[in-house]
Amino acid sequence: MTNKIKIIILYFIFCSSFLFPSNSTEYSIGLNDKLGYLGPFGKSWIKEKDNKESYIVVGGLGIIGGVGYGQKYYFSKGIFAPYFSLTGFGYYVLSMGAVGSIGASSTLGLDATPIKWKKKEIILQFGITSMYDFIRGQNITIGADNGPSFLMPSFNIKLNVKND
Repeated sequence: MTNKIKIIILYFIFCSSFLFPSNSTEYSIGLNDKLGYLGPFGKSWIKEKDNKESYIVVGGLGIIGGVGYGQKYYFSKGIFAPYFSLTGFGYYVLSMGAVGSIGASSTLGLDATPIKWKKKEIILQFGITSMYDFIRGQNITIGADNGPSFLMPSFNIKLNVKND
């Protein structure tokens, strides 16, 4: 029964990636600004318009992962681009007891673009992220010992490939 559910979910993700009209595809490694620690390896299909992006994101690392939809608003664009993003997602964690739930993350960050060539760019992302689980009604952010419990750092390396 669980294999059928997995196949249905993967089929939905696969089909939705073709239905979403994206301008670019982004691959990321690190503490993702969209899924946090739930998406250490991720792929996003991005639709850009002016200083706004809409995206579908899929990420994970075998025992943890998630899929979501979100929007990113840039305060300004350039080599250094500060932004705010908000993502709603479903996630799973497979350990002694498997967990699946629905959550949201928000990030205040900075995209630095040191390398651009043809229709590709390398982006270094830095920021602070907060994550919340709606079903359990709790903060799922991994906070620092002496810092705020609702914030964690976000940093990753992205490869953005323009489709048009």
